[in-house]
Amino acid sequence: MFLTRIRHKRTFSAVWLLSLVFWLCGVAYLRHERSTQERLQLAGQIHAQEVAWQAVTTAHRTAMQAYFDSYIMQPDVAAILQAAQVDNRERQNIERVRLYRRLAPVYEQLRQRDVRQLHFHTPGNRSFLRFHSPHNSGDSLVASRPSVVEVNRTRKPVFGFETGRVIIGFRNVLPIIWQGQHLGSVELSQPFEAVRKGLHDLDPAKDYLLLLKASILLPKLFDEHKKHYAPSLFSQEWLVEDPRRELPDSSPPLSPASQKVYQRIKDDKTFSRLLAAGNPGAVAISLDGRMYQVSLIPLHDTDGVSSAVMLTFSQAPELEGLYSSYRANLLLFSMMVLFGGTALYLFLSSMQTVLEQEQRLALITSNIADGVYVMDKEGRITFSNHRATEILGFTQQELSGTIAHDLFHRHDGANHTLLEECPIYQVIQTRGRYEGEEQFINKAGSLLTVQVASQPMLKGGRVVGSVTVFRDITEQKLLEEQLRLMSVTDPLTGVYNRRFLQETLLKELYRAERHGDPFSLIMLDLDHFKRINDSYGHEAGDRVLRHVVTLIQKRIRSSDCLARWGGEEFMLLLPHTPLAAANALAETLLLDLREAEVSGIGRVSASFGVTTGQPGDTVERLEQRADALMYAAKQAGRNCVRSGAA
Repeated sequence: MFLTRIRHKRTFSAVWLLSLVFWLCGVAYLRHERSTQERLQLAGQIHAQEVAWQAVTTAHRTAMQAYFDSYIMQPDVAAILQAAQVDNRERQNIERVRLYRRLAPVYEQLRQRDVRQLHFHTPGNRSFLRFHSPHNSGDSLVASRPSVVEVNRTRKPVFGFETGRVIIGFRNVLPIIWQGQHLGSVELSQPFEAVRKGLHDLDPAKDYLLLLKASILLPKLFDEHKKHYAPSLFSQEWLVEDPRRELPDSSPPLSPASQKVYQRIKDDKTFSRLLAAGNPGAVAISLDGRMYQVSLIPLHDTDGVSSAVMLTFSQAPELEGLYSSYRANLLLFSMMVLFGGTALYLFLSSMQTVLEQEQRLALITSNIADGVYVMDKEGRITFSNHRATEILGFTQQELSGTIAHDLFHRHDGANHTLLEECPIYQVIQTRGRYEGEEQFINKAGSLLTVQVASQPMLKGGRVVGSVTVFRDITEQKLLEEQLRLMSVTDPLTGVYNRRFLQETLLKELYRAERHGDPFSLIMLDLDHFKRINDSYGHEAGDRVLRHVVTLIQKRIRSSDCLARWGGEEFMLLLPHTPLAAANALAETLLLDLREAEVSGIGRVSASFGVTTGQPGDTVERLEQRADALMYAAKQAGRNCVRSGAA
């Protein structure tokens, strides 16, 4: 009896010790899984915020380019800037006042569109006119504004966040080149509030706060503007702009919940580490029984220096569910260890492991934004998540057991590719991985462009099927194409813009050099166009420009490139065309203009300069030659053609 009790005691101790060790291991496992899921959730939110940031800043950049083309690149503005290109301060002051009077109404319109700063710079990188601070001018921008230096050096636009001497903002600095002359540059900048509004429109539930690095910002600011910045809750090194909301375009205060989170994160070590490292990241904060997420996206000046951080505050119900699940699993696991025997515990723990894996898979696949489907070796669907049914329009029952290639996969809009030739199905045959863009068709018959990633599933070294993840990028593709067209076309006439023609002309030079094929260039300028604008108004002038474009497009080929060069000037690139043929086309266009009337205005004429590409030509040389020939036509009395090869 005594020995039996001893054995029972030892058995009990062994079982208790084994249970304790197993329980501790289980707790560590659950915590690890919770941490892993938390990191995945935070990483997903960071990625989503970065995508939203890129979308909003790209849209704003496109708008600023349009404002530049519409308001700045105008003949009268160019004339003022040309007159200011003298080493005479009194003359510069006169032209500065003229420019201010000319664009003051435009600046007021731009302010209504969240443009905070309209700033003209000289070719020598000095401030010529700050509309937001007109009394500050003439100072050098070399040390404080690297973007201005870069634009005036390369004569290419620079877009991005940058601190400055008056204010900080999202800079859009563009070179002003008029008729081949570099007149300096101009900046249209927006405050953080403009971008915040765009982000808020995408997700109104989030709050945003901009932190600025004091060591970068303060040395640049004029003393009179330093009052608009105050230290953040974290340290003197990080500043917030206009905490008292004195500026007209200040961001609204954080919501009460975000204010509490803002107070809490100053003591969070992970947040402090991310802030110091200057890398994107996110932290989870528990407050009043709710979970919140704070994302950090570092912002760099145009010279690459990290100068600011954007904080995003949002409630995180997914993390709340994750922590609730963790607590529930921990309690269940503890009860199983406490009340189960060793054999029963091992059995139940193995079953629980399988169940948890299935739950994690179901949780992941049901909450991710991508569609997922699993195929067997014959290409039949054995599993699909909820997002896949939303994208394709089929129910899970309709998808199950069908061959994906036959049901919804299309190749270039057709369905003539054999299953064995399908790149997604070939993953099963080759054991390789496939990533690419494909065409799917939903239940309603609409074609979708999808981004696909597929890889094989292995069991015991054998391929038993494949897992395919796909994302609908149809709208993204349409938006990219719209943005591309906006960047290369003139908004008034619909023809290509100057930048696109210059790029196409450079390609044509390379092609002609390789193959020896001739090409020609026609430059035309409407005669007395200013008189039309003055007599009939700018709307009539716009009609004349569209009228000229319509006449030209009737005469040219689809391979020809017609572009609005600026104002009333157009450039026409004619591939595979010798000088004689180009000259004949110009004479034909001249005759068309003479015979056609513009309603309410009458006939208009133009002066043409025609030239052809020569060995050793550059884009600038061709443009200058065409421009010189066009001006020769002007001097010859207008309404005529002048041509030449050199």
